Amino acid sequence: MKEVRRFYKEVVEAVCEELELDPVTAFSTNRERCVDARGLIVCLLAKRIPDGLISALTGLTRQAVNRLKNIYPERIEHSFYLLMAFRNARNKVATHSQ
Repeated sequence: MKEVRRFYKEVVEAVCEELELDPVTAFSTNRERCVDARGLIVCLLAKRIPDGLISALTGLTRQAVNRLKNIYPERIEHSFYLLMAFRNARNKVATHSQ
């Protein structure tokens, strides 16, 4: 479980750094940038962690996690801003994990 929490922390930090947000704000407001941050975080976590555990780590409901997981891959594809933020955050996590 320590590894999962460490991975979660790395993902949150990488996404928040890319979108210039602090983690508390990313999970506490409904501004578009914060919702985008949550979407990117969930998409990155979903590659390795099941929905129930993502829900427990983020404090979001399973339905919210599932919705973000289903909606954001398409949004990422169609938004250059989100695509660059997603790629950069993914690369930061990948290089940090090695």
